Amino acid sequence: MRVGITIGDPSGIGPELVLRAIPRIRRLDDYSIFGNREVLSKTARDLRLSSQYDSIKSHIIDVSGNIKFKYGISTTTTAHAALHSINGALKSGAEIIITAPIVKHSMRRILPGFIGHTEYFADFFGVKDYAMVGLWRKKRIMLFTIHVPLRRVFKQLDAGSITERICFFRKGLERYFGIENPEIGVSAVNPHAFEFSLGEDEEIRKGIVNARRKGVRVSGPFPGDTLFSRRFDGFMAIYHDQAMVYLKSKKDGLNFTLGLPVVRLSPLYGSALDIAGKGCADITGYMAAFTAGRRIYSSMKKYEERVEHE
Repeated sequence: MRVGITIGDPSGIGPELVLRAIPRIRRLDDYSIFGNREVLSKTARDLRLSSQYDSIKSHIIDVSGNIKFKYGISTTTTAHAALHSINGALKSGAEIIITAPIVKHSMRRILPGFIGHTEYFADFFGVKDYAMVGLWRKKRIMLFTIHVPLRRVFKQLDAGSITERICFFRKGLERYFGIENPEIGVSAVNPHAFEFSLGEDEEIRKGIVNARRKGVRVSGPFPGDTLFSRRFDGFMAIYHDQAMVYLKSKKDGLNFTLGLPVVRLSPLYGSALDIAGKGCADITGYMAAFTAGRRIYSSMKKYEERVEHE
């Protein structure tokens, strides 16, 4: 497994995560860190992580020039460094890519229309059918819509689209997580589901019924405030915050991009500009991404081998 690692925006906690977490991760041999030696070296000096830097420096691949930066202040310069890091990992042929946090408003200044890692990776690989999946332990939560204003979410709720996403998720659970014939729970969009629905949750139900006719084990729609306490192999949330409020309340939640030819994961937190350079970032989520990456990659290869021999 070739692992590609990005450093994120240097003004945030990305370089700190790399320096503090990578030396602790076992069974990580074939990996490359795409960034800049001076950025990581400066961070190491400032945070007294020189020994950690020494243990990983042979794996650093310079994909951008030396830059001047200040912790907590993201600029177009730091955004360019983050973008070069991402592109370096994408072009490397890595089979698992772990991304560190970026600052989206700075990325949009150099790349108008930029939405996030999920969409950028899908565009790079030419993948049209993809999804954002939040992970926490055995919880797998796919988002029906990703970064969409709530007003537009309701316009995208039609039975055909719901059915298509459910079927796509079932295939993803089989391919990436090794779950045969998974059972999926789907969220409603209104408080208490049908009690306050103006037709939206009825449309979701139609999509679920259609998916059942295609052989998918799926139930719902359930109220979003109780869905994740139920026992399913996978959950489908209708909009971003339904999933993220739950996932970000956990210490080591992850973001996984479903549908790519590579395994891409990241921790479920941002660049944390307010604590950058202080050496107090929580690295548990970042470390969990490597463990999950190996597990998902293994499942994906087994699935592909089985399909090839069928």
